[in-house]
Amino acid sequence: MKHEEKQYSDRDRRKAVSFGRAFGIIIPLCLLGALLAGLVVSVANDMYAFVKPDRDVTVTVDAPLSDKELALLLQKSGVINNAFVFQIYLRSKGKSEELASLTGELLLNSGMSYREILLEIF
Repeated sequence: MKHEEKQYSDRDRRKAVSFGRAFGIIIPLCLLGALLAGLVVSVANDMYAFVKPDRDVTVTVDAPLSDKELALLLQKSGVINNAFVFQIYLRSKGKSEELASLTGELLLNSGMSYREILLEIF
């Protein structure tokens, strides 16, 4: 018996290269999609308190704070996870200007949504 060699046509080679290129594009796009989906889930969980630990937190505000300073204080205290998103939320609700009169102790819970935090503060 003769040993038969398989010959690949130019068409078969082009298909293989085309498949490789498509695979090289699809995999990074899927990874990027998964990364973005994880980010969206994380931000939504922080904003709407879907799955957050339930812990009472007392935050003391000695002097009026900017929206950024308040967001960082709440993040450091464990009330929120994402200070940047909370800062944007404060601005979107028009509450940044009202922070000038905010001082004292705030009794909050780490399981609160952003809406509930604003209702408690203001």
